[in-house]
Amino acid sequence: MDKVAKQQVKDVLIAQAEAELRTSRADVAEHDSAAQLDQDVTDSVDALSQSDEAGDLGGLLDDFHDRQKANLTRIENLDFGVKDAVAPGALVGFDGARYVVGVVAAAFDCDGVTYEGLSADSPIYAALEGLRLGDRFTFAGHEHRIDFLA
Repeated sequence: MDKVAKQQVKDVLIAQAEAELRTSRADVAEHDSAAQLDQDVTDSVDALSQSDEAGDLGGLLDDFHDRQKANLTRIENLDFGVKDAVAPGALVGFDGARYVVGVVAAAFDCDGVTYEGLSADSPIYAALEGLRLGDRFTFAGHEHRIDFLA
């Protein structure tokens, strides 16, 4: 896989992250609106409770939105140059699955191939780091072989 093909994978990954960010932004706005009480109306205890819950949920959604924004920045800044060893920015494959190393991402398709994110903080990354095409590694008691690396 050359640099152009890897850039295409990155572009699809960025588009997915941007879509997730837009969705979380809309969720935050919706829940912020639900948490607001009409100041001209006397509210029941139930309405106050629901407003508090919506406000709490809105705070959680804000945190989630911030994490998604940081993840998008991480993806944009990740060096997707062709790699000869497993490192952030590499595409690695084993056991029939392919991963983008260095990011958290749900499964996505690019040119008929499905990829998932593989965080550099994940335990499996510790087993993969620095390995090359054809190398074997053991994780969770199973042996695996790197059959794709770009």
